[in-house]
Amino acid sequence: MPIQIKYIDGGIGVEFIGSGLVTGADIIAANKEIYRNENFSKQRYKIVDRTNCTKYQASKEDIIIIAEQDKVAAKTNPNIIIAFISTSPLQYGISRMYQAYVGNDGFLTEVFRDRKSADKWIEEQLKTQLPDIIRNKTTGKILASRPKKNYR
Repeated sequence: MPIQIKYIDGGIGVEFIGSGLVTGADIIAANKEIYRNENFSKQRYKIVDRTNCTKYQASKEDIIIIAEQDKVAAKTNPNIIIAFISTSPLQYGISRMYQAYVGNDGFLTEVFRDRKSADKWIEEQLKTQLPDIIRNKTTGKILASRPKKNYR
């Protein structure tokens, strides 16, 4: 599959890493997998990293379906933030189109050109949203947290 899903930070984070040719159908299938995960309710962020995509094929109809998936998922867990890493003008434009379709009914999202900027934004958002986070002082890994409810 051209999208690898990896759960990180004790399951509160999800890496959604695309490589090679990624299609709208691939994204829709990966979203279904993430949103059906038994730990979906504890997730707090998703990184959509398309740095290694050589070709990105998502139609307007695909983006509408993806936006609708996220709107429905946001009703179950509104506390997720999404960082899109878009290294090409096409990816960037599609990310902005997605944001327009979701509007205020989905997750809090931002689009970045590189992973470092996306990680920084996520870290800042988590500090605000998860003030009681407990991290390992050596590795920085999240050990436990007591998230606030409905912090949007």
